[in-house]
This record gives sequence, C-alpha cells and structure tokens, in this order.
Amino acid sequence: MSGPGARPAAPGGPSALRDWLGAFVSGGAFVRKYPAYASVLARLFPVADPEVSSMAVELYNGRFYLHVNQDYFVDHPAFLTGILLHEVHHIVLGHLSNPKFHDPEEPRLMELAVEMSANEYIEEPLPNPIVWRAFERYGVRAGQSTLARYQKLLEAMPPAEPTPRPCDDHRPWRGQSPSPGAGEQARRLVEDALRDAERHVDASGPEPTGLRLAGRKPGRLLEELSGVLAAPETYLDWKEALALFSARVRAPVHSYARPSRRFPGRPFEVPGRLYAARSVGYPRLLVAVDTSMSMAPAELVEIARHLARLGPLAAITLAECDAEVAALGPFTGALCEVRGRGGTDLRPVFAPEVLGRVRPDGVIYFTDGQGPFPEVAPPVPVLWVLTKPEAFACPWGSKARLGRPGERRA
Repeated sequence: MSGPGARPAAPGGPSALRDWLGAFVSGGAFVRKYPAYASVLARLFPVADPEVSSMAVELYNGRFYLHVNQDYFVDHPAFLTGILLHEVHHIVLGHLSNPKFHDPEEPRLMELAVEMSANEYIEEPLPNPIVWRAFERYGVRAGQSTLARYQKLLEAMPPAEPTPRPCDDHRPWRGQSPSPGAGEQARRLVEDALRDAERHVDASGPEPTGLRLAGRKPGRLLEELSGVLAAPETYLDWKEALALFSARVRAPVHSYARPSRRFPGRPFEVPGRLYAARSVGYPRLLVAVDTSMSMAPAELVEIARHLARLGPLAAITLAECDAEVAALGPFTGALCEVRGRGGTDLRPVFAPEVLGRVRPDGVIYFTDGQGPFPEVAPPVPVLWVLTKPEAFACPWGSKARLGRPGERRA
C-alpha cells in the first residue's frame, strides 16, 4: 500500500487500522505530495467505525479521533486521499473546535458551508462533493470563510431548496459544543504538525512548498485558529481616532451666514461662501507594531484584531519593529507571522529614512511602552496605543490603552 490510488485491504482491528492507515499516509506518494496533511493525520487517533458513512473526525477529551468505515474504502479506494484531505480541513478550519460552527440557527445551511469550505482546494476525487460554485448565485465566492458562506446562504437561499449530502459523516460532532480550550488544542495540533512537516519540504525558495493547509499559509492558518480575526476584546473608536490624521485642506463652503458678494441684495436666496478645513480622502498611515519579547502573544492577537478593523479605514504601511525595523510594507489585511521578538527600541520607526519613504499623514504605534522613545516629536501626529497599564513617559503624542475586555477607550 504505497500510493493514493492503490486498493486497500480491509484491516482486522485497531492496531491493523493504524498500521494500514499509517502505511498509506507516510509510506509513499501521499506524504511526498501532502507533507503537512500527513503530519496532521499522524496526530489523530484512528477508530474503526462501520457506523459512519465513510469517514469522520471528532474532538473528545482533548483528542482528535479519525473514524473510518474500512469497508467503504475497500469498495471505493479512489476516494481515500480526497476524504483524508477533507477531514484535515475540518480540523484546521476550526469546524470541530470553534463554537460558532455549533448549534446554528439553520443546521443544514451550516453543514453546506462547512462542506464547501472543507472541499475547497482539494483536487483529488471526492464522492459528489459540495462545492462553492454550485451556490455562487447566493453570493458565495472563492476564498470566503465558512461563517461568511453560512451568512450568504442564510440571507439568500430559499428554505425549500433541497441540500445535497456531505461526502463524510458529521454525526460524531454535530450538535456538540466544543469543550473549553478546544480552539487552543486545534492550534497546537496544527502548529506541531507544521513544524514537523518542515523537514519534508523544500525550504530553498521564498515560500516552502507543501506547508499550505486548506489553501492557507501557516501563519494565516494559525492566526485564524488563534482567533485574531474575531472581534477585539477592547473597544477603540477608530473612526474618531483617525480624525487626528485626516489630511485637511481649505475648501469653499456655501453658507447663508455671509451674504453673497455677487448678489448682496438677495440674502437667504443666494448663499455666500466661506473657506474652512475639510478632510479629504483616507489618511495615509504608518502603523507600527512592537514585536519585541516583552509583548505577550495575547497582546499581539488583540493588536491583530484591531488592525483587521483599521485596515478598511486608511491606507496602511505596516512596520514590525523590536530593536530595529524588521519588516516594512503594505498592510495585506491580516497580521501574520510577526518578525522580531528581540529587545525593544521605539525610535527606529521615526527615523527620517523611514518617514521619508512612507510619507505618512500620521503614525499609530501599538506597544507596551517598555523601551526608549525619541526625545523630539516627529513632524507628523502620533497615536500611541498602549497594551499595558504601566505609565508611559513619552511627553508627546496622543495615547490610548487596550484595557480590560468591556472597557471603552477612545
């Protein structure tokens, strides 16, 4: 048993199932083509289960189980690789561990959403797969999250429209609320699997091949499992805060408070004209993130959540900085693997060569404030967003704090 298309023999018990599945996943073409998937599957506990339609995954007491109907794959060997990839997608996309996928208003629509997400990016044969293109008329698109697809179906799909059956079995986890810590268990499993898979991939290029899972880079996937795309725990009114940086020009404003110079005899009929400052366009911002070791992972997660909401409101250049600027470039919509994690120095971001390259209308700096800052204020407005309650000695710039959940900070 060495390749995805080979016909498996029916194993006879738990140890035989482990041996058969392990030989298929790690002994041939599968691991060469899908090293990251093989590493995830190696961390699951296989269970021979003739009650499931083909295969299923389950999270129980902190362990991920893989239920396998062995007879199904004796009769349908061509589907083994595709369904294995499908089960991995259920795990790495958080379908078992995120409570948002459980007990929805419309379970059948959620089942469709999780299936089309689990099937996306799979090129191997699957039995009657549910794919997003079949629901494009309801606003479903490529690359959408499972929850976004569910919302599109909920808003637009007629209640009477029949829904196809999934290619695997969801009964082991359908309707069950994940236990506390399930999200962290999924994240750790994926993180450990990706670390182990690195030894199987070609690391010579700019992006190692074979480390993507469900079409996502490792950093993006771990970010989603960590919940950094969820709502921030601390409130900041970014629309109000960005008024500090909005570019302003003197522009004419029509007003009846001043008579028209051209028609002074027609007050309250022809308005006069005043000149006042007006905001124009999105502000161009340099957003710096303190990536030093003094920043806890939870603080970086909260920063990432705020960046996801700040992104649509401004043109952002993102700087990742510990004791030096480790990365500088356009913000892509999410804070993925941060670079740095050394000492703290808040001065490099304000260096003339950095400000001259970006030419921002202002700077937003997310930091715990534990590092030296420039003695002289830069020539642009600055908002310090502080992640710790300790006093911050910098005498210039506006300040906001990421306080406890529920606190409102302007």
